Amino acid sequence: MDGFFMSFFYQLCRDRRVRLTALCAAIALVSGLWLLPVKFAVGFAAGHGALSTKEVGDIVDESAIRAAVKTGYWVMLGALVLFARAAWQVGHAAWRARRPGRTEAVALALVLAGGGVLLAHEHHGFKILEDEVLLLGTSMGMHLDRAAAYPVRANDIQGPFQLVQSVLDKRPFFFPFLVALAHDLTGYRPENSFYVNTALGFVFLALVWLLGRSLGGSPWAGALTVVLFAGLPLLGQQMAGGGFDLLNLVMLATVALLARTFAARRDAATLEALVLATVLLAYSRYESVIFLLPVAALVLWAWWRDSRVTLTWPVIVAPLLLLPWLWQHRVFTVNPTAWELGSVPGADTPFALGYFADNLGYALKFFFDADSGVFLQGYEPSSPLFSLLGLLALPFFGLWILRVLRAPRMAAPADVGLAAIGIGLLAGAGLLLFYYRHIDEYVIHRLSLPTHLLFALALVAGGAHLRLTSRGWQWLGGLTLVAVLTHSLPVMARQAYAREYTPGVEMAWRQEFLKKFPERDYLFIDRDSTFWIVNQVSATPPLQAIARKDSILWIVRNRGFSELYVFQQFRAVKRPTEGLQTDAGETVELRLEPDDDLGPDFELETVWERIIKIGVLDRISRVKAIHAGGQTAEQTHLATPAAGPPRTAAELEAVQKAYVERWLKELP
Repeated sequence: MDGFFMSFFYQLCRDRRVRLTALCAAIALVSGLWLLPVKFAVGFAAGHGALSTKEVGDIVDESAIRAAVKTGYWVMLGALVLFARAAWQVGHAAWRARRPGRTEAVALALVLAGGGVLLAHEHHGFKILEDEVLLLGTSMGMHLDRAAAYPVRANDIQGPFQLVQSVLDKRPFFFPFLVALAHDLTGYRPENSFYVNTALGFVFLALVWLLGRSLGGSPWAGALTVVLFAGLPLLGQQMAGGGFDLLNLVMLATVALLARTFAARRDAATLEALVLATVLLAYSRYESVIFLLPVAALVLWAWWRDSRVTLTWPVIVAPLLLLPWLWQHRVFTVNPTAWELGSVPGADTPFALGYFADNLGYALKFFFDADSGVFLQGYEPSSPLFSLLGLLALPFFGLWILRVLRAPRMAAPADVGLAAIGIGLLAGAGLLLFYYRHIDEYVIHRLSLPTHLLFALALVAGGAHLRLTSRGWQWLGGLTLVAVLTHSLPVMARQAYAREYTPGVEMAWRQEFLKKFPERDYLFIDRDSTFWIVNQVSATPPLQAIARKDSILWIVRNRGFSELYVFQQFRAVKRPTEGLQTDAGETVELRLEPDDDLGPDFELETVWERIIKIGVLDRISRVKAIHAGGQTAEQTHLATPAAGPPRTAAELEAVQKAYVERWLKELP
């Protein structure tokens, strides 16, 4: 056996195509990790992933960051085109082998019904902040400038809406690229990110039906997987939101299907589709890059099994497609605050063994929607039955994977493909248990979606191993349908898990403001300036407004905008003697958040305010006047006629040109 492995190794080394692939991988690693410099002035601003006033634009032109910004869109386009080409070949072959019939028509109806149930109680909007707004901002940059960066300053002074300053985000490029394609084909709309996710939700349900049918050997097994996910409130939330987690789930299901198909066929077209799908998966979520290893191992296994190397030019150059990912990943290495460790007191590293015990308890709380031993609370967007069935099947799935890998020549080839993907899913689920954030937190719920896919695969694979008949799959599907009716639908109707998330409520309120003031000819000062920019409203962060106070004074004096608005948050804090008396004998007052404080030089007038939750009040104010350098400018709605004789057209053009040049220099 050792001699066989050595012979196979020498065969790989002698193959010119393998050496060329290894060279492309080496070039990608060296160029991505070491060749290009990355220079930042200070780092990322805490909590936002955006650069602060002094940091914005302080990236050297030759940096890896700029390379990622300039190449991200084009690499995504090339990877998607190559994948579509390979997927078409694989799909065409599958179509000829089995044309859709009555079973597939019933499955399509089930998918549409399941997606409809998930969307019935949801509304399109931003669910996770800052993630979804910044992803939309990156798609806006890709659409307008073909730059993979989100805007932090923008205006429409010269007529068209222009992005003045943009920053590379830490989030992968694939989802904003797809939204940018939607912008290109239908026109720019902030809602496009929601519509893309809605379409992806139906695609995912179709994919899990295919997976369930192929694994379980029965259409009823596919129906079971669809009903399981149709009863998962978390999936409905993602279908109506603007995040990248649903795309990650779609690509995971795609890679799983292609891995089984490639293991069975081991042909060039399926190899291309599998490798390129894995590259796109790496651009879907941060941790999904781990699937490069099991897929690479699966390819080597196929070559070893057939004693021949199958390689095409898209597979050879595939490592080079990961260059922007490597450049972008260095954001985490040069800016430790990109991990947002400050959001959890006491956390000093993203992953540690010490997090395991707590995470295990929080995971059980989330998966079974339990609080203090009481079930069916409705504050977790999970499905207890889904979790129970998945956790019961998981140990047997792990043992099955070990048995397949111990004797890969004796196992069915498709099982080897599933085992490889199962290892990746198990690794991702295990990684969550050592993460510094808890899975029962609202913004972390979505990270459980790959684990739910793991549960579904384990359940169906286990049922197939037990040789469940159609009647057995029908009983499981019926039990799941009862759980959907008695638990999932009431939980989705109450939406308790969404209403507890303060940033989401705040963002919905901002959207209400846009409906109430649709002119959008105003300037907004807001920490979440990107939200206003993606809605084509001129905006700037508070730090910029304070640093460029003289410029804003000049803008107010010259009536550049109809209004200047400020978004601020106030929190209730205890005071010993002043404020509102409480039943406990304490006093409280509403205190302005320090990051929203513009100082005494900005005179504000309240326009609209709302209590977001107990102890939190948000306020939108208009800027009445600004004081800077001993000067004062008041925001008015009247224009003062110019004195003196009328000017010629040439004089007016010269004055206008000088005015616009001065205007652009003074923009905050």
